[in-house]
Amino acid sequence: MKKIGYGIVGFFASILLIIIIAFVFAGSIITPSFLVKQIESSLNVRAHVEKVNINLFNVLSGIEIEGIVLAPRDEVANKGVPLEERKSKPKGTIQLGKVDVKISFLALLTKTVKVNKLVLKQPDIALTMYEDGGNNLTSLFKTPKIVNGEKNPALSPEAIAEKKAEQEQEAKEKANEPPSGPFSIKDIPIAIQMSLVGIQEGNIQVNMRKTGQQILVQKLDLELKDIDIDGSDLASHNSLKVNFDTDVTIIGKNKKEAAKFLLETGGKVTPFVEKTGLVNPKVIYEVTMKEDSFLSGFAAFDAIAGELPTLNQAGLKLDKLKEKAELKKDVSFQVEYSNGKVTFLDEPTFPTKNYDLQITKGSYIVTTTNYHEMRMGMLYDEAESKKSLASVDEKIKQATKGQGDPKELRNKIVGNLVKDERLFIPFRTYGDIRNPNVELGVGIGTLTDLIGGAVKEVIKGKAGDALKKIPGAGNALKGLGF
Repeated sequence: MKKIGYGIVGFFASILLIIIIAFVFAGSIITPSFLVKQIESSLNVRAHVEKVNINLFNVLSGIEIEGIVLAPRDEVANKGVPLEERKSKPKGTIQLGKVDVKISFLALLTKTVKVNKLVLKQPDIALTMYEDGGNNLTSLFKTPKIVNGEKNPALSPEAIAEKKAEQEQEAKEKANEPPSGPFSIKDIPIAIQMSLVGIQEGNIQVNMRKTGQQILVQKLDLELKDIDIDGSDLASHNSLKVNFDTDVTIIGKNKKEAAKFLLETGGKVTPFVEKTGLVNPKVIYEVTMKEDSFLSGFAAFDAIAGELPTLNQAGLKLDKLKEKAELKKDVSFQVEYSNGKVTFLDEPTFPTKNYDLQITKGSYIVTTTNYHEMRMGMLYDEAESKKSLASVDEKIKQATKGQGDPKELRNKIVGNLVKDERLFIPFRTYGDIRNPNVELGVGIGTLTDLIGGAVKEVIKGKAGDALKKIPGAGNALKGLGF
């Protein structure tokens, strides 16, 4: 029995020794120069790597790579100049401060992929979106035409023909097989456990060529934590935690900040459907919009402030909607994300100095197309509401030449827009969020329908025939409650 015990211990000791030797040997091979050569042989970039950290204290757990840069390919990369002979570091389109990977190799013996850490630290990406929908990163991930000063063997006619033949053979084999269904986690024979996967302190700059806008995603922290997935037991192992914190700034074509959103999101996610193993199409997030987030120059607000004829005709002055509006406190709410569509699951209110914005449950934005449909309510600042209503009263006095009670007439015209002594404007905005269609959510009378010989009759409560003779006044009567 002791001999068997010694044999087992000796076996595992041998395995451990082999792994240690392999990683020590790997430490002499996996150098910055080696990695740069491998990257430039497969990607259409010029690469740079500052440092690779592998030592005896972490050979069984992982590797750390510092200072990765991916830049547009140039002659230095085409010629395959060794890293140590290069005179300068390229200015990268993609830069990574550090990649930290820690894996439990012993877990593989139990058919479990266990990643203790996979973190991209301080990534810095400069992304340009072109008018045709393309971007500047696509070319970086193509196969390079020249490697080590010669035509890339992978692009030779022989290599292309061989690859094409392989693809045709695979297609024939698949054609003879029963049709396969969509991907299911149940088809993977190993369990997956990950303690931390994500991005820390990231910065992404997106330049929109078509609109002239610039979107800055700063202080990006994206963490997938406590990942526990086992396709054979989704009832007990089908969860992960998500934390997503970032500051998003939108800079308009005029180079001025149009909006800034300070976001914190998180929650526990069920990534797969328990019964089928298919990817869960819907994910629910807890979102917090932080204090000091702001909005300025939103196209829908511009329309409400001055472009909707009915508001102008009623004499409402809503200039504050065009001003910068900062959030006065943190606001938390739930959203559902599915195939690029973000849907509000409750009805948050965002209080600012100039107005309180209420969003109706079911409102949504499709992030991939900018299409949206949102029903909202604007509760205007109390002091500004009084000024605006006074403006309506003055316009009524001028139109009626002082006859009747202007407040009574005003209530007929805009009474359904007053809530708690403040202007309340329910509206719907839809279409492209950059140039939206805006509709008021309530009917509103127009002063032009009350002028033209009908004012006296309206004041006396006898709208009758005189008002009905005015073109379009039939609908106005209904809006005024007559």
